[in-house]
Parts: sequence; C-alpha cells; structure tokens
Amino acid sequence: MIEVFKAELNIDLSSFTEQLWKLKIRHRVVFDQQQILIVEDEQSAELVLQLYRHWQVTGEFPKDVLDALDVTGKRRASGKKSVDLKKIPLVITLLLLSLLLSMAVEFGANTQSLKYFTITDFEILSYQINYYSLSHNFDSGQLWRFISPIFIHFNVPHIIFNALWIWLVGSVIEQRQGTLTLLFIVVFSALASNIAQYYVSGPVFGGLSGVVYAVICYAWLWDKWQKDKLAVVSNGLMGFMIFWLVLGYTGLLGKLGLGNIANTAHLVGLISGLLAVPIIAFITMRKTRHEQDD
Repeated sequence: MIEVFKAELNIDLSSFTEQLWKLKIRHRVVFDQQQILIVEDEQSAELVLQLYRHWQVTGEFPKDVLDALDVTGKRRASGKKSVDLKKIPLVITLLLLSLLLSMAVEFGANTQSLKYFTITDFEILSYQINYYSLSHNFDSGQLWRFISPIFIHFNVPHIIFNALWIWLVGSVIEQRQGTLTLLFIVVFSALASNIAQYYVSGPVFGGLSGVVYAVICYAWLWDKWQKDKLAVVSNGLMGFMIFWLVLGYTGLLGKLGLGNIANTAHLVGLISGLLAVPIIAFITMRKTRHEQDD
C-alpha cells in the first residue's frame, strides 16, 4: 500500500472518498493523529494526489481528470482497459497503415513495392544499392517518403511489438490530449528519426519504433513536468526501453531473429519525444491563457 497524503482530523474527506469509490479507485483512510489516505499502487497514488490538490482548492473534481480517472476506474473494476475507439482515429490509422503497407511490401520481400515507401527511391545493381538524395523528394514531389518508412515492417514480431506500444501509450495520449497532440509527436519523431537513420544506413529501413520511443518518452517526461498526469509510463517501463535501446546497439536483437535494428531511429525518436514535451506544454499554456483572456 502507498501513502498518498495526510490531512488534519478536522477535514471532512467523506465527499472526496465517496467520489473515489464511484470511480472504482480502491483506497483506505487510516486515522493516526491525522487522516492518512492510502492506495494500492503508484499509478493510483499519482492520480489521486492530483485530484486531491484540485479538490482542496475548488471542492470538486476537474472534469478532464475526472474523465481520465473514470477510464482508470473502469479498468480496475473490469480488469480491462476501456478505450473509446471514436477518440483514437490516429492510433487506428497508424496501425491499419502499418499492417496494410507491411503486407503490401511482403515484409520487405517485394522490392518493387518497397521502393515506393522507403525514404528515397533506390535500385540494386550488382548487389549494390544505389539511391537518390533527400533533395530528390522535393524535386519530384514525393514528400510522403519522409513519413512512409514508419509504416513498413520487415517481420511479424516487429510490427506486433510496435503496434502494442502505439495502442497502449498512443491511445492514452490521443484520448487525454487530443489527436493533434499525438499527430505532432508522430510527425515530428517520424521526420527526425527517418532522416537521421537515412544518413546512417541508407534508405532501406522501416518501422514505427522511432515513433514508439517518442510516445513512451513523451508520456514519461510529461508526468515528471506536468500536473495533469497521463499515468501510463512508469519508471520501470522507461528503464526497460532504455535497456532495449542499448541492447539494439549490441547487435544481440538481430541474432535473436528480430532483423536489423534501426538503432539511430530509436535514439532520435527517444530524443524527439523528450523535446516534444516542452513544445506541447508551451502551446497548451498559450492556448489556456488565450481562452482565459477571451
């Protein structure tokens, strides 16, 4: 059990705890010279503390956090995460495009199809890859190539791994902060990671992994900086992703049958996710101030 906060005995917490039970958030209040509210896990502790701070000032729960906690509460009650499909159109689009384009290129086996979706066009002559520069994309109007590599995967485990994290983390970001926020993270990290990987390894690479690192790192750092927690990426998960990144650079993942790993895309995706936090926080702050002025 985790202690969330302490309150003086003369503070009536009944309305606060009643709402927590309605949201299916299991908790307990212990009396020991003070009232001590405890919960079962760290994720609940962070959310409840945020809710309590707002309740102290206004006497009620904020609607945005209330909506988020309602999802969390339903998950705890049913054992399953509740996702409103109408609120995650971008996540669904990312997953469908990844599946369709990966199948279209036959997971990299169909070179003729693959050439349309790599970051630049290429030819294989005498076992040597010849390819255009990035400026050719502008000259030929093939601007989709800067993004399209994120949708092509070269094996089934790779697409399953990426789809899982986009679904688990990306759906929370899109539901809580909106499609435009997730779209910015996806495009920003896709452009940065694709271009960086191109300069390191050439045009034949693909996968959502750079975007995966971006959304995970974004969600983790957002919770460190902001009060309106996403509460979807723990320190343990973040540590695992760093370990996975380092493991990729050792070459061990390729030996395990996961194919060649686009390590540069992973690293740049991670950095992109971290950089997206202050950018989106600034935009959100400006928007809030503008709404308050109006």
